Amino acid sequence: MKSNWKALLAAFIAASLVNLAGVAIFFNPIAANDVPAGPVAPPAAGLFAYVALSVGLFDRTARQVQNAGKAAFGIAASQFILVNVDFVLSGKRGLVTGAASKALMVATWTCVALAYSYFAQLGDGGKTK
Repeated sequence: MKSNWKALLAAFIAASLVNLAGVAIFFNPIAANDVPAGPVAPPAAGLFAYVALSVGLFDRTARQVQNAGKAAFGIAASQFILVNVDFVLSGKRGLVTGAASKALMVATWTCVALAYSYFAQLGDGGKTK
């Protein structure tokens, strides 16, 4: 099995440097002066926009990898890392809330993958995974 340690190390260093510098120099000064005026849309509209964008990303990913389960896992893992790992480690979210969020993400993306797979098979005579 070929080792990717150089590529992984380079990616780790690049992500660390861009994030550290980007947050300190770019993001934090903007965030400090950007006070939200309130919701941009009603809560239901915001939820449906989020879900529509998420399902669109899922569909694109599922078509690329040709596997709804792998697509769902990739999106759920990314979401978990971004929301739960980052927020728990930085103190913006408690550990129990992070665990509850993880359970909800697993349930959501498992159901999305199952529903998508089932109806994709109905639409093409069973030729899609």
